[in-house]
Amino acid sequence: MLKRRNNVDWFLQDNRQAPVAILMIIFNVIKSVIRTWWPILLILFFRSNLMGPDTGKLVVIGGTSLIILISIWRYFRFHFHLSDTKLHVQSGVFTRTKMDIPFDRIQTISFEQNIVHQLFDVTRVKIDTAGSSKEEFEFAALDQDKAEQLRSFILSRKTPTEETTASDVESIERKELLLHLDVGDLIKVGISQNHLRTTGIIVAFLLGLRDRINEALGEGYVDQFDNLAEKLFQNTVSYAIMLFILLIFLSFIGTLIYTVFRYYDLSFYKTNEGYKIQAGLLNKVEQAALDHKIQIVRWVSNPLRKIFNIVHLRLYQASSASGRGSSNITIPGYPTETLVDIKRYVFGRNYLEPETSLGVDRRLFFRRSIFLAGIPSLCLGLAAWYDGNIPLFFIATFWLVAVTIFQFYYQRNWRFHFTVNECIITYGVIERVTKALSLFKVQAIQIKQTPYQRRQQLANIILHTASGDVKIPYIQLTAALEIKNYLLYRIESSTRKWM
Repeated sequence: MLKRRNNVDWFLQDNRQAPVAILMIIFNVIKSVIRTWWPILLILFFRSNLMGPDTGKLVVIGGTSLIILISIWRYFRFHFHLSDTKLHVQSGVFTRTKMDIPFDRIQTISFEQNIVHQLFDVTRVKIDTAGSSKEEFEFAALDQDKAEQLRSFILSRKTPTEETTASDVESIERKELLLHLDVGDLIKVGISQNHLRTTGIIVAFLLGLRDRINEALGEGYVDQFDNLAEKLFQNTVSYAIMLFILLIFLSFIGTLIYTVFRYYDLSFYKTNEGYKIQAGLLNKVEQAALDHKIQIVRWVSNPLRKIFNIVHLRLYQASSASGRGSSNITIPGYPTETLVDIKRYVFGRNYLEPETSLGVDRRLFFRRSIFLAGIPSLCLGLAAWYDGNIPLFFIATFWLVAVTIFQFYYQRNWRFHFTVNECIITYGVIERVTKALSLFKVQAIQIKQTPYQRRQQLANIILHTASGDVKIPYIQLTAALEIKNYLLYRIESSTRKWM
């Protein structure tokens, strides 16, 4: 039977969120409107002939009033309470929705606080459930102490015991500090990030923004951008180098600031039931992961991280398809010398580092070189020959050589290893990525072949888990079948709890 105590009786009755949730709802509605209708809003803003000043004021006042009224209505129409085994939620303005979430389906419960949450001592509570492809369920704002009680109660009811006692809840909350990152550590993390990837994101964003503005406002508002681009391409080499250096510098500064703000005062704990992480300056996030929910351990190194003796660590835990990214625990600057402790926490004290590993077939290098280096270089070379563009010819040659060398090391660095209980794969050239998972947590095994692979007796083997997939490409078909049979044996013979 459920033992009720005075300090937790509040969530056994119908409850609303904290009143400040109205502000959160208003903000979310405004954000949704802007995200959906921003091209039309740009047209109304720049093309003043479509709407007079008085009409514009009326539209703004009317739209704002409607958003506020709907947000207040949504707040008062939202109720929730807990029973012995379920979370019950009623919500909706025009259409009422009743939702019953069994505790056993709840994968993760995480907290998030922006500046407004911190000012009012409330928190956003995100609940991720299994077997759902929809967006995770969340409370916009709950009092901090009530959110803690809610999570502790749900997690304690997920344990195999029949009764909930105070000691059960307290045992979940005990924690041991494993790592704390100060500002100096975060600066090292920011310096060692992949700035080329950030540069690519900036370029893609600018190009996409230009196209969207062009579609919404017409060509007149992007002519200056095109004229500037034309001037840059008149002196391709020098301006390209200057632009590349500028983008790298901006991405470096942006990544550094983003890292400090996102992971400020990061604390990583080991609890009796799993792990907990707290981090963030303007947006404070608290996440927890139970031991048996963790499916994959991933760590990433690069030359700068080797100098600082750190890795980018991520613990993937079982979650819904839409919540996989947000439910994972990420530690951006975990010390290399203590990484083995995490592996032994997750995989058991008998975990040993593999001494040998296997590689993938060399034909992976040939295929990727043809499609990623040969064909693009041929197209650029033909364009350079047709236009008589010497700089473009050098770019085509550089692309051919650089990408071919990159693919050679990509194929050579692809390694995988199977122990009695674990699978470990490593890949990457500049950034070396390693993934490790317990064999008994594999849910499905898939062998895939392209027409070329079928002719060459090659295959890709994909291991499906509750937190994502692990792929080993271009191995011999006979080896893939042997791996599949071995994994099926290990999965069927294991009695350990996988989720």
